[in-house]
Amino acid sequence: LVNISGGVVSGDVHHVEVITKNNTKARIFPQAAEKIYPTYNNLVANITNEINLGSNSWFEWLPQETIIYDNAKLNRSLTLNTKSNTEALLGEIIVLGRVASGEKPNHIFLRDKIVINCNNKLRWMDTILFDGNMRTVGNSLARLNNCNCLFTIVFFTLNPDDDLDALNNMIEEKTPNNYLSITAVNGVIIIRGIYTNPLNLRKKFAEIWMKIRNNLRGLINEMPKLWWI
Repeated sequence: LVNISGGVVSGDVHHVEVITKNNTKARIFPQAAEKIYPTYNNLVANITNEINLGSNSWFEWLPQETIIYDNAKLNRSLTLNTKSNTEALLGEIIVLGRVASGEKPNHIFLRDKIVINCNNKLRWMDTILFDGNMRTVGNSLARLNNCNCLFTIVFFTLNPDDDLDALNNMIEEKTPNNYLSITAVNGVIIIRGIYTNPLNLRKKFAEIWMKIRNNLRGLINEMPKLWWI
């Protein structure tokens, strides 16, 4: 998936729709990180991603980082419409500021929503919301706890109980000041991580993604080469 804009600016509207037929295996991923630039006219950029899957299919929405600049405003949604005999692996990665440049955002607006529908019924929905002073959010033990990047992996699976047990046995985080959680709701497994270093986050994200692909589903144990560039 090629982003021809080079970045997202004030008032931009992007819409991506993915439709797969029955008996399909597909993976969608971008070629580079998405940059959300500062707003200078107080307009919010909007990104809407909608995925519609056929029956008896496997689908992956594999993200690169979304880098949120200071004073950026973004409203983003990812909606999966699927069938009960289909599985999907979705992710989002958020980096707050240009870490390599030492930037720490003081003020951003980010609403990032993920919706999972199966057979036209809501199975899971979640929204991450940052609105205002990021120092307060960053210092909060219940929110970022001094971390500057986070990821979400959502696994819509036909075997949630077995897969959750397997993932709990396979995945752990021993590095201080990095945090990882795994839970399941209505047949949807949700894995979240918050980290202090985007590179470490990226490595952990890839490790979990490959374990789900290979250990749980017998797919090739590798990420796309372009994803590592």
